[in-house]
Amino acid sequence: MKRKVLHSIFAAGLLTAALFSTSYSASPVKAEEQQDAQTESISDTGDTAQLKTLLEDSGFAVQQGSFYELDTVKAASEGKLLSCFGNNAGSSYTVFDLPEASEQEVPNPTFPPAGWQYKLCQDEALVLVTTLPSECTYYSFVNYIMFTEQKEGKDYTNEAGFFSAGDETTGLYHPIFGSIGEPLNMLNIKHSDDSEFGTNAVIVISANQTITDQVTEQLHASGFDDSMINIMPIPAETYRMGLEKGDDTFCFLGRISQPADSDAYEKYVSTLADNSVLYRVTPKEEQAADPYENAAVTPRGTGKHETEVMDEPSKHLNSIREAIIAKYASDYTYEELKSDIAVPEGLTAYYNDMNSQGDNRDTTYLMTRDFTLDSDDDFVVVYGVNHTKNGKARYSNAVLYGRPMLNGVCSIYDSLYTGSASEYLEEDCENPDQYYVYKMARTQMDDHTSTIEYSAGNEKGKFYGVDNGNPLFLAFRAYLDETGVGASYYEIIYDRAIVFHKK
Repeated sequence: MKRKVLHSIFAAGLLTAALFSTSYSASPVKAEEQQDAQTESISDTGDTAQLKTLLEDSGFAVQQGSFYELDTVKAASEGKLLSCFGNNAGSSYTVFDLPEASEQEVPNPTFPPAGWQYKLCQDEALVLVTTLPSECTYYSFVNYIMFTEQKEGKDYTNEAGFFSAGDETTGLYHPIFGSIGEPLNMLNIKHSDDSEFGTNAVIVISANQTITDQVTEQLHASGFDDSMINIMPIPAETYRMGLEKGDDTFCFLGRISQPADSDAYEKYVSTLADNSVLYRVTPKEEQAADPYENAAVTPRGTGKHETEVMDEPSKHLNSIREAIIAKYASDYTYEELKSDIAVPEGLTAYYNDMNSQGDNRDTTYLMTRDFTLDSDDDFVVVYGVNHTKNGKARYSNAVLYGRPMLNGVCSIYDSLYTGSASEYLEEDCENPDQYYVYKMARTQMDDHTSTIEYSAGNEKGKFYGVDNGNPLFLAFRAYLDETGVGASYYEIIYDRAIVFHKK
């Protein structure tokens, strides 16, 4: 049976026509112009041009896309994105620009940047051959279910993170943005050579085991070794695969945090599109289903709470709180903010028809309620335990966000925590660096302050800052405990904050 495939178009919903008038790409180079440079850049591990030929000779249509850095704050500031998607300020993101399936007939809901979310048939595969990031604290790659069709008759207006995409032709969709399975990260990815940094890897994404095997066979024939081939399955019986009205859409997201060498990092992201090859592989004749099941994932938690390695944490945290308030209460009123679990994991979000907002099982996500800074003298103090020091994270941080764009504008990483809590603790505290105290303010108040930029007049772009009176919230992350995934939410002490308003 000859395959029937579809074209994607920009859809309406709550998104404006003006928003769809532009798309964002870090390096908009035609696929055919990239091929020679890309093949040469990864020729030490395999031949991507030969791979394309072999796949075509074995009954597949092969289209080329690209893999590039997406700066959501920059793109949103330029009017090219409707949201900054809760960017982890200080970290960066990489995405696909995937070509549409050929001879499309039914429109496909999407939103800018073009090509970063897509539909897939159950017998298609995506093949990414890419250079891995230079040395950094953390990187990962995650598959996502992006949009699913709205349920008929259901009122979504009060659902967190809801917006509508599509129309009567495409079907009406809303975001799930939920992770699929286990992330690939620098601890578990298969790669060429000895290092997980700066070497090469192959990632194969498919919902069909037979297709995966056929693609892998051609990878081997093209010189790619099993030691660098990573399979990221999509469980076809869970999601609605296909290119028709109402079928689900997917996306792929890479994360990079805290590079060791800023020059090496800049070179990596600026040349990523040239040093990667992305193929959309489609059988010319529809193939029988051979679905993956939902894979088992690594459980969160070690069974030990982080308080087990701490000396009287309740006493010391109370001392920090009292000392912070005593220092500023005479000149400021204050409001205390607690944090709580921010988002569900992907599969939970999908089955509960809710927005998971780009979750990642490698981390915990905690979030406060909204607040405002009402004058230039107002500021925020974030404090808590240093999850990294306590063995519950490879890195942890706090990020200040603005609404409604979810733009991360100010961040504090655990590498800055050392010595920050000492003045707020009693002399009998044996390990003051198990705690942190840090300020977010308009001006530099001391050595442990991160500056909050303004939105108005910001030369970098308006969403690199927030203005007074703008609704804000704080989010806290803790990446990778000793299990290799994010810590259990029930084995960590949640981070806290106090907002001070000038009297």
